[in-house]
Amino acid sequence: MRHAFLTDEQIDARALAHRRGLGFRDDRAIDFAKLMARLKARYPNFTYERVADDSLGEAEAQWDSQAKRLLITDTVFDGAERGEGRALMAVAHAVGHALLGHEGTFNRSPAGSPAERFSPKLRSMEYQARRYAAAFLIPDTPAVRALDATGLSRRYHVSMSAAIVRHSELRSGENASVSPSRPGGVAG
Repeated sequence: MRHAFLTDEQIDARALAHRRGLGFRDDRAIDFAKLMARLKARYPNFTYERVADDSLGEAEAQWDSQAKRLLITDTVFDGAERGEGRALMAVAHAVGHALLGHEGTFNRSPAGSPAERFSPKLRSMEYQARRYAAAFLIPDTPAVRALDATGLSRRYHVSMSAAIVRHSELRSGENASVSPSRPGGVAG
């Protein structure tokens, strides 16, 4: 599959569609255990594995498109199970690579990869996965746009820094069309 350029609006729309398609409500945080179970049920070739912290170098998680496998370090796995924002963001980033159809092996590292500086294609895919993760965890709906960063952080269990960035993204796109909220939604 060729790497496709996606606008921020297209990334947000895909993240929202995937979130809803996996049965998560717009007004609730993503539950890690449910996410892994629903990904496995919806995509039978998808697998995930908990690995030792040092097995991925500095990476927190890794998506391998050929093996259709997500590797998650012990620290991130434990944090995601507890609903910690940084850990959920690392998992959502790797899921973004998977559901956006990025081909290759992608490591989610705190500092990014040195290869990003030299490869426009890799830089684009990493940007898309970062944007996707934020949009997947904090959907773009009218009700969500009414919240401030503190409200986003509390409701969606993300770090305050992630909530501030997402709040800014939502504010900058206020004139763009947003997907309507679903009253009640699917139980999450």
